[in-house]
Amino acid sequence: MKILIHNERADVLSFLREHIINHGYRAGIAEKASEIIVMLSSEQYNVVLTNGGMKELNSDQCSWLKASSTFVIGITDKKKFAESPTFNIDMYLQSPFESSMLWQALTSAEKRLPI
Repeated sequence: MKILIHNERADVLSFLREHIINHGYRAGIAEKASEIIVMLSSEQYNVVLTNGGMKELNSDQCSWLKASSTFVIGITDKKKFAESPTFNIDMYLQSPFESSMLWQALTSAEKRLPI
């Protein structure tokens, strides 16, 4: 399974990428939401793991992402959870979280992906 990790913080991207790769997954990173669309257009990712900061995407991009077969996991805290747009989030992972919760979310996403 290939996972695209989106977060504006380079330290979080690096941490998540290292742990995801060490767990046997392939991973790419996107610091800006606009990079998600570009990367999904040029490469096949099964899951997008995002902190939910995708307000810069326009309605066409949001519609395209929602119509894609990519499973989207939104990482958010309680406050952002209430404020987050849910246009394309398939599952939420509440921050802070333990690594076991991340693996459970990824396993669940993998089971829901088309064969």
